[in-house]
Amino acid sequence: MNLSIALVDDEMIERKAMRKIIEDHFGKTIICGEAANGRQAIQLADEKRPNIMLMDIKMPGIDGLEAIERIKEKHPDIKFIMISAYDLFDYAKQAMKKGVKEYILKPATKEETIQAILNVYREIAEEQMNQERKKYAAEIAKKHFLQQIMDQNITKDLQTIKQEYFPTMKAGFFLVIDLEREEEREILSRKITETYRYSIIQEKNRAPFIMLIMSEDTVDKAEVLRFVRMLFLTSSGKKWMGIGGIYEQLQDFPRSFNEALLALGQLKVQNRGGYGFPTHTEAAVQEILKEILDCLLQNDVIRAIKHVKQTDEENLQPLYVLIKQNLHTKGIDTQNCSIDNSKSLSEWASFLHQCSLSVQQFYRSQGYVERAKQYIRNHFNELLTLEQVAEKVELSPPYFAKIFKEETGKTFVDYVTELRLEKAKELLLQNQLSFKEISFAVGYRDPNYFSRVFKKYFHMSPRAFRNTILKK
Repeated sequence: MNLSIALVDDEMIERKAMRKIIEDHFGKTIICGEAANGRQAIQLADEKRPNIMLMDIKMPGIDGLEAIERIKEKHPDIKFIMISAYDLFDYAKQAMKKGVKEYILKPATKEETIQAILNVYREIAEEQMNQERKKYAAEIAKKHFLQQIMDQNITKDLQTIKQEYFPTMKAGFFLVIDLEREEEREILSRKITETYRYSIIQEKNRAPFIMLIMSEDTVDKAEVLRFVRMLFLTSSGKKWMGIGGIYEQLQDFPRSFNEALLALGQLKVQNRGGYGFPTHTEAAVQEILKEILDCLLQNDVIRAIKHVKQTDEENLQPLYVLIKQNLHTKGIDTQNCSIDNSKSLSEWASFLHQCSLSVQQFYRSQGYVERAKQYIRNHFNELLTLEQVAEKVELSPPYFAKIFKEETGKTFVDYVTELRLEKAKELLLQNQLSFKEISFAVGYRDPNYFSRVFKKYFHMSPRAFRNTILKK
């Protein structure tokens, strides 16, 4: 902590003596200014904001006690050490009432002065440490508050945090932003906190940029749109800004978060960027349907549930019907997959889990991996990609990669590589083709790369392998 001290005394000789004592012990830079009366002391406090002021009691005009009272109204953190030639209990009593921490009698000794300053310094340091602890605890509590809302987990402790840190909050909404230029995050954060005192912003290195904005006044959509438009026009960088609904009750905040995510997803299809609330249209439901079906293919029920949470309540029943219809059209049995209450997340979780199991069983029964292996065996000497083979067997690349690894125990790349190298060994043993010809024959267009891959797998080069075999 950088300590700064101001000296206030109407006697110049006293100030000089005090300055020498302090500078000899604490260094030349610790004194930030001097004043000869109470009025100058008030001005000095405004200009320099010292940590400690050594204040004489008896001064012409505004005396020391009155100056302290006025300074503390504007600067409550400044600490005072009273200096007086009067050893009167009345003065000391008044000074202590006004928050004076130490009382030194003139002429003060070096030891008394230094000890008084050290006592006050320790108190300041302890207060600052306590403030830092409180600030850190508040940050942790606010981050917890935000994360629990995002996780749809509204508990009693969130109500407690709201009462402690946001006691006058009347409305809140989520804003989720994707930025083309990450350096704009700091600018947007500053603009948001300048406009709304109550705001929590997720860690700045996370994407997308998520914030919960709370107002001490009621706000409507038009006002929020004006505010977000101002943010959108802050800089020229491309950005997408999804706005969630504005709610007054804490239990509705998770819905605002889901709506903001939904709005962002809808806006992302616009390459030019944009901002706005979500539009709950049939097209939006179809987009969510597509995402959920992809999740079921990949057995990712957790992500599928997140998409359900982002869906407006009136669209949940249509979404349920569409999922059943799509799976049935593909020939997947969903007889054991059902929901009684489309607004129940627990029922949705059970439903999606059963659907995922049915999807996995169906695709395994269709022999997709065996068909893919046969295609690879017939085309191993050509340029092969996972996407190309997945398309041949009519599966999405992520799901194809997953079931291929599960059934063969190998990744697609490892499987193709091993097949090619086994064929290369056969050709090397026949001793009829050059190394370059063998490289092309097994699907490698770069003989040097072929040689490196061969050596990595068999711990010897193709030439060394051929020579070893022929010597035998």
